[in-house]
Amino acid sequence: MADRSMMFAFPAALLLVACGAQPSDGAGRSVGDGVGTTPGSTAAAAPTPAPAPAPARAANEKFDVFWQRFRTAALAGDAAGIAAASAPKVTSHGILDSDATATLSPAQAAKAVQRLLASDEPIDSSRRTLRQVLASGDVPQREGQPLGTRVVGPVTFQQINGRWFLTDVYLED
Repeated sequence: MADRSMMFAFPAALLLVACGAQPSDGAGRSVGDGVGTTPGSTAAAAPTPAPAPAPARAANEKFDVFWQRFRTAALAGDAAGIAAASAPKVTSHGILDSDATATLSPAQAAKAVQRLLASDEPIDSSRRTLRQVLASGDVPQREGQPLGTRVVGPVTFQQINGRWFLTDVYLED
């Protein structure tokens, strides 16, 4: 019977070389080209670090899922929920284009939405208030608005990196 240790020596040596390691003769002596090791050394090749995981891509959130979350928070008076649905910077506009704008934090935007919910001003052709539109459960449709944008009366929502956010509020002084 043939010496079995030799049957695996050649494939193992190829595997080691393919991985960048130097095969040895079993006594700690390199049998490669001698580069990187000294005769009699038993130094092992440094392990290759695992590649870093790819960053997760933002999911392409559907507007109706966002709308349900936003309307639930708004109707419940949940300032933290409204803030969580707001962009890091929300722009506050006056009613006229010439009115000054201001940048609001998510917490300030939540207060602005609560103020808009208290208003009895109609926001659509059916003469419903923002509170009534939210309470209806109807998901606002895009209807000629740019892709990734929904305007619902005095509030604007935009999709940013796959997620929807409250981005603009229009307030009367």
